[in-house]
Amino acid sequence: MGIVGRLAVAFSLSVSFVLAAPVVDSRDNHSYKTISNGKLNWFTDNLKFAEQASFADKSKNQFYTSDAWEGACPEGTHLPDVLEWNDIYKARFTGPRKKPNVKSFAGKTRGYYLMNDSKKSIKGKDAAYFAIAGAGDKAMMLDIKRGIAKPVSIVKDAAVNIRCVAERDLYAEKNVSQKDMILTDSRDGKKYSVEQKGEKLWMTANLKFSLQNVKQCLLEDTLFCQKHGRFYTYSEAKRACPAGWRLPDDSDWRDYQRDQSKLDWENIGVGGCKDWDGYCDGGSTGHYWSATSITKNTGRAWEFRRLGKSINRTDENTQKGLYVRCIASLE
Repeated sequence: MGIVGRLAVAFSLSVSFVLAAPVVDSRDNHSYKTISNGKLNWFTDNLKFAEQASFADKSKNQFYTSDAWEGACPEGTHLPDVLEWNDIYKARFTGPRKKPNVKSFAGKTRGYYLMNDSKKSIKGKDAAYFAIAGAGDKAMMLDIKRGIAKPVSIVKDAAVNIRCVAERDLYAEKNVSQKDMILTDSRDGKKYSVEQKGEKLWMTANLKFSLQNVKQCLLEDTLFCQKHGRFYTYSEAKRACPAGWRLPDDSDWRDYQRDQSKLDWENIGVGGCKDWDGYCDGGSTGHYWSATSITKNTGRAWEFRRLGKSINRTDENTQKGLYVRCIASLE
């Protein structure tokens, strides 16, 4: 019996995987680490659910024939189809390091087994083989020696490994409750309302995370900080946002203010700025850092004027104190 290759797809890991939340299989309490790719979290290890497995080798690695694939993955996860496999190829497996990266992703388990083989000898031991949803006559082969992957034809009694995937909760990963669109900053427990604009989440209130002391507040008034947020120098602003969030750049700000009639001017057009030993007009303007920097010792800033409902883009000295609105991508 042979496994005949079809539709070869070369791949290698060009960027690091992002570790994601583990998945616990409620059937046997086994925990699986996961890595994020696109809108899916992939198991980093093969499925170990023995009750549904067709065969286990001497190391207790579990193998599954095609009639055991359906329903094998834990609740809340599923068997990846060929399109989902293709997505991980394109996003994660291109570049010059394909051999070590294919080997790393495949793990230590190799080969497949034929259930009608009385000796149960391993087949295809230079590759790893994984089930594909909706393709009972094919499995995904990860060739360790050549660093390639391709769907291959299999016979009905061939038992292969299973990798499961789960849909990512992109909101929860950003510490946002999608129900009420509230971000909780895990560093200090402060909460911020957020809004979605396209595939981006924007804080609708100024950041209040303390990087230093009360000098970040207007006239050292902590009540002002509680109401309007804190002032940050340019260098502080670039490291002030919570994990998974960032300082918006000019492109983000242009998208944000594209329809000025929908802006909350009473919210964004107040609070002023800290101008060295003085302060800007806190009653009718709000000043915000952009991640974009054009000239040395300056950072791009966006000024929102509440009374005139106008916006001005300026280059400010990096030591001035401006507000921060953080954004996160859902893409």
